[in-house]
Amino acid sequence: MLPAGMSRWYAEYKSADLVSAPPPTNVGGYGELLNHFHARGHLLPQTEEGLAAIDDLINSAVDIDLLAELARPIGMFYGDVLTHTIPGAYWEVIKDGYPRVRVTRTFAVDVVRVANRRLAIADPTLVQNYAYVLGIVRHDA
Repeated sequence: MLPAGMSRWYAEYKSADLVSAPPPTNVGGYGELLNHFHARGHLLPQTEEGLAAIDDLINSAVDIDLLAELARPIGMFYGDVLTHTIPGAYWEVIKDGYPRVRVTRTFAVDVVRVANRRLAIADPTLVQNYAYVLGIVRHDA
């Protein structure tokens, strides 16, 4: 049975109103990192200067294991820098729980893994990684 008032051989089709939310660009997850900087009287801007400040923190760390707890917050901060400074960049979530930031149609940055690598190895720094990503974005544009 069809609902009352609906013709048996005729149905009206029209496109649905597509009101899609823009992809997320600010997910946070780095409050601990901000608190670490604020406790020392420093700000952490969501810019290349903020990444340089984190690189300085890592380079000057006496016990890098203490910073290991900040790996995910560092990655999340790096991701928000990408989404705030690269037009069209947005967050993606991957099954393993590692978020990525899509910066072009074909390239995404696994920001937490970048942070883990930076804590383990001096090069590339976060600033160098950021410059590399900007180069890819310019090349794809």
